[in-house]
Amino acid sequence: MTIEGALLARLKELSAVTTLVGSGSSARIYFEPLPQNPVFDAIVITMVSAPRVHASGADPGIVRARVQVDAWSKSYEGARDLGDAIRGDNAASALSRWSGTKDTTVVDDVFLENEQALTEVGVGADDRLYRNSQDYMVHYKE
Repeated sequence: MTIEGALLARLKELSAVTTLVGSGSSARIYFEPLPQNPVFDAIVITMVSAPRVHASGADPGIVRARVQVDAWSKSYEGARDLGDAIRGDNAASALSRWSGTKDTTVVDDVFLENEQALTEVGVGADDRLYRNSQDYMVHYKE
């Protein structure tokens, strides 16, 4: 399993998240980009960077990846609520501060680095999308 697969599996096991985006194979959680004509609310996961830790002699196989998780909705409140469900209470109840193993991917810790509310303006007055964008540092072993 990849780190993206591990994060997807983690989000799919969180009832606060699946209540808002569906569960199983019909869950509206995607890797970038958001599909055309999506159903909202939805989540998009983007791998921003994945630098490796290096050591003298042999590399330890540790990665510090920056991952962006976007909660999309047709309302500001919907994006905020989905972002809250993704983040959790910073006590490993959701994504922030989670550690564990999914398949063969060992996640040491997940740190929320930044969060912001964004509005995407479309063509018409009713054609707006709201996004809660969260940047995480994910420490894991390859």
